[in-house]
Amino acid sequence: MKFPFNVVHVSGNVLFAARGGKIHSFSLEDGSHLSTWKHPDVDKVDAAVKAISDDILTGNPVTKTHIAEEEDGNGPPAKRQRTEEPKDETAPTKPEVQEDTQISEEMKSEGKKKSGKKSKNRQNQQRAKDHNISRVPDRPVITHLTSTPDSSHILAITGHDKAIWVFENDGKASLNQISKRTLPKRPSDVVIGPDSQIVVADKFGDVYSLPLLYDPTLQTASTPAPAKPAYKPSANTTTVHSKRNLRALQEQQRQMELSTRTKNDSNSKAEGPDFEITLLLGHVSMLTALVIGESEGRRYILTADRDEHIRVSRYIPQSYVIEGFCFGHTEFISSMVIPASRGDVLVSGGGDEDLFVWNWKSNKLLSKISILSLAQKILPEITKVAVSGLYSLVYPHGGSDLVYILAICQDISAIFSWQLTKNHALNHPAIIQLPGKPLSLSIKPANGDEAPKIVAALDPSDPTQARSLAVYSLTMTDEKLATSTIASVNDHDIENAELDVDEKIVRSLLYNTEPLRKQATEREEERGEEQVPEDQMMEEAGPAEE
Repeated sequence: MKFPFNVVHVSGNVLFAARGGKIHSFSLEDGSHLSTWKHPDVDKVDAAVKAISDDILTGNPVTKTHIAEEEDGNGPPAKRQRTEEPKDETAPTKPEVQEDTQISEEMKSEGKKKSGKKSKNRQNQQRAKDHNISRVPDRPVITHLTSTPDSSHILAITGHDKAIWVFENDGKASLNQISKRTLPKRPSDVVIGPDSQIVVADKFGDVYSLPLLYDPTLQTASTPAPAKPAYKPSANTTTVHSKRNLRALQEQQRQMELSTRTKNDSNSKAEGPDFEITLLLGHVSMLTALVIGESEGRRYILTADRDEHIRVSRYIPQSYVIEGFCFGHTEFISSMVIPASRGDVLVSGGGDEDLFVWNWKSNKLLSKISILSLAQKILPEITKVAVSGLYSLVYPHGGSDLVYILAICQDISAIFSWQLTKNHALNHPAIIQLPGKPLSLSIKPANGDEAPKIVAALDPSDPTQARSLAVYSLTMTDEKLATSTIASVNDHDIENAELDVDEKIVRSLLYNTEPLRKQATEREEERGEEQVPEDQMMEEAGPAEE
């Protein structure tokens, strides 16, 4: 299969669509292809894959010289990973094979004819060949795309190298790269604040801010980079209430001590980024979603994690002040959205069967509605859902604006929609069935008499019948959303240029929402724990720092 488009973002009349490590831009007026930006590692992966594929076809042994990476001195070395790709890209590792060539020569000299031993020898020879194909460079995948309100700058995140890329949009949809910054940990979500600050959450549970514009040429050897602030977990022994979270806190403290020792002992290379970056806040658990809200003229950072928590914190520079929590989820939270015209409302979803509607400022649950029951109308056999994306749009109708919430779920070929009523309920549910599994959506707002449009990045169930990128014009019947027309973009040449990739690789890179669900052993441990007495926590945590 071809690697599908996996992230889409609409900026004005231009669609930016990421496909693996490439960003393509298209005109939403006529669907024409405008430009392409390519991650530098794309060619490395393609060259390694092609070399391996050619050697397999010719029967030549594949050696590691085919897949040697050029190390980039400006960032950390890329990780190498074991893969399970088929022979067109790579093959599984079989490390237990040794001295296969010697075995083969001995059998030939002895002239043995027994079919069993011949078969075993062929398997061993194949394992020896597979052993040499075990690694390729990490495949670059763009995980997030966003832009400034005026569309002057586009921001992208690549997961494999933990990098934030900032591009200047020249007004003609051509991207001019102006900076690349590698973060300490892999980013999990990002927004651009109204003060030109990038606010980014990572999978370690921390939230950082860094300026949107950054000139790397200003950093010279004679002017050392600003010292990275020492990491300190925001949680402490008085804010954790279970043995599991206490252990997580202790592990963070140990990691902090280890990092400090390593930094003091190493004089060969300075650790930490060489650009301005500020730690704003931290969770004990993996962060999964991040939005910025505003109420009564004050801004807030809303963060969600795998441990079912939604935290409301003040915005910069008082992000250390926690205003409250929205409690109610019993499974991981993977997505949140604040509707543009309803800034006091937050809609959240994840591994629960319901979507939750909150007044986030007062931490009050306003309503919830089952998304599982709606999904069961098209897939009666499913028993759980994993919400991979939440979106909002405004539909002009009868002189007023109707607000709708859209949701997509992992492995379900549909878009679910509800109208968000004035009394904060999700009504008028509707299902828009798709010819593939949606990976990302973006909304083109209504313009005059033109209704809103949905741009969808799909993993097509049948590539011969559907494209990976589609633009749906919306209509409304009885206040339920439906699609009226489907437009396509001119991506045929792009499609043909893509190399084939195994479906397992696509799933491992793009289907990462359901894996957030805790295993039964984790859940049983949490439910079976009794609250730890405070004196026991203090004893286990050790003496407090002076």
